[in-house]
Amino acid sequence: MSEKNISINLIGEEEMEHTPVGRIVNWAVTYGRYIMIGTEIVVLLAFISRFSLDRKLTDLKDEISQKQAIIEANIDFEQQFRVVQSQLEKINSLMMVGSPSIAILDAIQAAVPTDVYLDSLDITKNKISAHAISGSPTSFSMLLSNLQATTQFQNIDIGDVRRTPAKGIDFQFSATYKK
Repeated sequence: MSEKNISINLIGEEEMEHTPVGRIVNWAVTYGRYIMIGTEIVVLLAFISRFSLDRKLTDLKDEISQKQAIIEANIDFEQQFRVVQSQLEKINSLMMVGSPSIAILDAIQAAVPTDVYLDSLDITKNKISAHAISGSPTSFSMLLSNLQATTQFQNIDIGDVRRTPAKGIDFQFSATYKK
């Protein structure tokens, strides 16, 4: 006896294809399957790409931390470089003023006694200003008389005079010079 395969189909295939519900079910079974597979592929690709993106992120963080360490190690050098650069700019501005600045420096050097030293000296186009410290009142008065005796300086102005026990006489002066 041979057994026959009996198949029972409760949903009629021929009748199902022609009804609106049957068309929706048929579309969902065929194209819906492709949509689900495509969605799963996109999700898997996103999951796999996450590993490479995480690796790139950690590499970038490591690179940034290395570069920050290099920058922090060179902070002192950069500060020294900026100080030298500002001094070079001042020297360049003095060079741009021209030869009168050398004559002015010579006149200031001749006018300043040995007991007086200049803490700062600013030379602009037609004016000098300085912060000086004198060891004694005699050298202070000698500096003033030397500046007044010089024909290159006029309108000499003394300001902010203080006597300190450690330094001596601390003062500022400014003058205009003839070109």
